[in-house]
Amino acid sequence: MTMKRFWICTLMLLAAAAVCSAALEATITRVEENGRLLVPVRGVFELTGATVDWNGYDRSVEVAHGSDFITMWVNNHTAMVNGYEAYLDVPPRNISGRVHIPLRFVGEALGRTVNYTGNTVYIAAPGAEDIILHIVGGRNLPPPPSVSGELLPQSDDRLLNNSDLAGFNNWQLTLARNEIYARYGRPFDNVNIRAYFQRTGWYTPNSSFRESWLTSTEAKNAEFIRTYQVRVFGTPASRP
Repeated sequence: MTMKRFWICTLMLLAAAAVCSAALEATITRVEENGRLLVPVRGVFELTGATVDWNGYDRSVEVAHGSDFITMWVNNHTAMVNGYEAYLDVPPRNISGRVHIPLRFVGEALGRTVNYTGNTVYIAAPGAEDIILHIVGGRNLPPPPSVSGELLPQSDDRLLNNSDLAGFNNWQLTLARNEIYARYGRPFDNVNIRAYFQRTGWYTPNSSFRESWLTSTEAKNAEFIRTYQVRVFGTPASRP
């Protein structure tokens, strides 16, 4: 091999190595809770090629990449990874209108390795472009407020009025009405209603459920919500 051909081959190998080592980079504001870095779900994981969907009805975020599918809910420590339940020590948070999720949990669930070096995070996976995140500024979050996960928690202790229902859409009212029954474990035939309550973390089906278990206040509130739906929307919603 001549010296000229040697240098040409060397330059070609170096160029190929540079292409293979190319990385996607982004700068994000630091958001931490209990030592866990939370990142905007769309700003980061779409860089990996994942698709991200937000459901405002139950405040869930779904991240899908290849055969991997992750579902999480804002302020809920339970996640579903490829059909299996998993626990989040820090739940997703809604910060100034943007959903932030725990970086390491989701990254590793998608088959990536996540490593921290100072204010830089390296996300890598075999056969995929590396992602480098530069962390700037930011803040530490207090623990999320304790929430019951109910749309109308007051429906079991006082009679509702129109102002209580104003602002809810038809589907949300269907859920609010059925959560009165869900507290007692009523099984739901409607797949959409059943799926919603199965995700709340507090609902446990009870095949022995009886409507007579409801208090007078709860029964009146359930009927009040249904009547309100008919008056405002025509027919109570059965799906989102």
